[in-house]
Amino acid sequence: MIPSFRRVASRLLPVVCIAFVPCAVLAQNYCEAPAAVKDELKKVSKLNDEDIPFNIRRERQIAMLRELVAKYPGDFFVQRRYQDLLQSGFTVDKDALIIDYRGQMEKNPSDPVAAYLYARLLVGRKTKDAIELSEKLAQQSFPWAHIKLAEIYAYPNFKDPPKSKEHLRQFAAICSKALDALSQISRSGDKDLMTSTAQSLRARLEVSTSNDELVYWDELWTLEFKLKAVTEHAQLRQQITKDLEKIRAGNLGTKEWLQSLMAGYKQVGDKTNQRWAEDEFIKLMPNSDTGRRMVQTRYYDEHPFPKGEATEGEKQAYYQGLADVTSEWVKRWPGDENVWGNRLRAVTQLDKSTNAEVEAAYNGYADAHERSGGSYSLPPHQVPVSRFYLKRGYNVEKVPVLLQQAIAEIAEIEKFGGPSDLFPRNESAESNLRFVRLESLPLMAEAYARVKQPEKAREVLGQLAAIGNEKKPGPLATDAEKRAFAYYQSVYWQAAGKVAEGEQRKLDALMAYQTALILRPNASTGRDELNDNAQRLWKQLGGTDQGWNAYLARNEASKSKLGTAEVATWDKKNSVLPEFELTDLAGRKWSLADLKGKVAFINLCATWCGPCRAELPYVQKLGEQLKDRKDVLVLTLNTDEEVGLVEPYMKENKFNFSVILGQAYADSQGVNSIPRNWVVSPEGKIVFEGIGFGGSSGEDWMKRVTEMIETARGIR
Repeated sequence: MIPSFRRVASRLLPVVCIAFVPCAVLAQNYCEAPAAVKDELKKVSKLNDEDIPFNIRRERQIAMLRELVAKYPGDFFVQRRYQDLLQSGFTVDKDALIIDYRGQMEKNPSDPVAAYLYARLLVGRKTKDAIELSEKLAQQSFPWAHIKLAEIYAYPNFKDPPKSKEHLRQFAAICSKALDALSQISRSGDKDLMTSTAQSLRARLEVSTSNDELVYWDELWTLEFKLKAVTEHAQLRQQITKDLEKIRAGNLGTKEWLQSLMAGYKQVGDKTNQRWAEDEFIKLMPNSDTGRRMVQTRYYDEHPFPKGEATEGEKQAYYQGLADVTSEWVKRWPGDENVWGNRLRAVTQLDKSTNAEVEAAYNGYADAHERSGGSYSLPPHQVPVSRFYLKRGYNVEKVPVLLQQAIAEIAEIEKFGGPSDLFPRNESAESNLRFVRLESLPLMAEAYARVKQPEKAREVLGQLAAIGNEKKPGPLATDAEKRAFAYYQSVYWQAAGKVAEGEQRKLDALMAYQTALILRPNASTGRDELNDNAQRLWKQLGGTDQGWNAYLARNEASKSKLGTAEVATWDKKNSVLPEFELTDLAGRKWSLADLKGKVAFINLCATWCGPCRAELPYVQKLGEQLKDRKDVLVLTLNTDEEVGLVEPYMKENKFNFSVILGQAYADSQGVNSIPRNWVVSPEGKIVFEGIGFGGSSGEDWMKRVTEMIETARGIR
């Protein structure tokens, strides 16, 4: 059990400033930790490179930091790291921490560190209070208050770019040699500050002999790419290549040395040397989180999941390959929760997996998950395992318990998470708990019906119905809300059909399945369990193929009336696309005027985004399909932070659509999820927005996009 922070906070040394009263000089150098403290904190960080489960590592690091708090009482950097560890994890009671740190602030009214540590815990919960405290600390020239305020003023609900930039400048003025604000400065859009920062950082790194500072080369290169015109990027890559030659000549053989080389080779698109640096890192630190993820990511990149048009045989081959490689990985890294999770995913999808293989994979995952506690999945792994057990008729009696565990885990996480006041509330958005319940309750009801517990099955169906009715659309409901409600009803009726079938009420089951078919949005390609179940019962009850086809025709007509079959991932919008002046990879400058008079399809993406990478080949096909149209534009708005990575990625994949560099612009529009697609009318209004890429069928995606484009033109 973690002792209260109050037990050590009383050892904090007082400082000379009266709380919240401006003073010229603070008692402690808050810009940089003393050398001895840096060395001690490195020992804490070193545990991150060892193959230790998250929970165990966290406990050890907290114990180490408690000792450092006693050894260096009042040290800002130790106190901040200690607080970071205390609030790490998904089930930490942050409200209790807030109460604890508020008590410390009240006991030490003249201590800016105590006030700062309390204020930073309020961000996301009571951000207005955090701003008030931080502004008072900033008046005392407490540097980290400026960083916190710059961060807060970059969030959507408190967005104020001038204030954010000003606080970054203030921090840079107070702590001119500190490197902690580089990422924020890089995203600020303050060209003068970015330029001066890049110049001073390059001068520093070119003469630095510090191994610890090597990792800041990547920050420098990112800044320089943002500051250079696209036409100057080739010249900058030549400069970075020279930097890399100098760095590599140091032959340090350290983690930081290899990280800087990997980042640089990636920035210039040098695949051969990037691979060499990765291989060296894996040799040096094979069991570190980074080393393991590197091995695994390399496999996933070389063996991508088949595209939506793939045959079932191709998908089975993919899962077989994943099962084979994870069988070796679990021997190599037996405590790796991620590896066990992917093995479980593979064997539950393989038709020829044995029940024993799935059970062993789940037990391995559950053991690693319990010991780690550093991650969770949506839906939790108990859900696909339960689905597999029900499909095989194996361990059916265990299914309700597994699913209750899944729901309880996410409920626990949400209890300690809570909504953030940094972002606009989306009342129509699904909570993780709601999503997991929608995934779990139908399976639970089916399991209870199969093990002859009809009362419990009906109780669960009642819970499922209540979830759906919570968001029953009113007269002013959006299309998305109507589709969501239809989906909830479809899930309920499919579950009701499973329960009825488990109780041998076949006609009731058929009616429930048919109702679910009418209500659900279009099915994805591939196996269609709902349709198969309904058709099977239809034939068992004496129906013919002719009658079934007649039902399907009526079903499609009903869907058209309900509006549930229309482009399920797109929403109508009516917002003016703000003015912009941005440059594409070819050096062409774009503004809103270039879009006027045409329908513009704008894909927002990044090279690091998995769904974006899956979607971009279809953006390429769409562009080729529409290349002769004078009334349509196909563009991508790239949001990569590391601008230098974009051009090599596009060349590697032979994409030739226009790529506009627009990370800051996307930020200014509050874009916080990608991939995202906008269809812009000839008048410059976003008329449709699609978020996410399901990937079930790229051809279906193209068809839907084309429909949206034609609709925007007014053709239909």
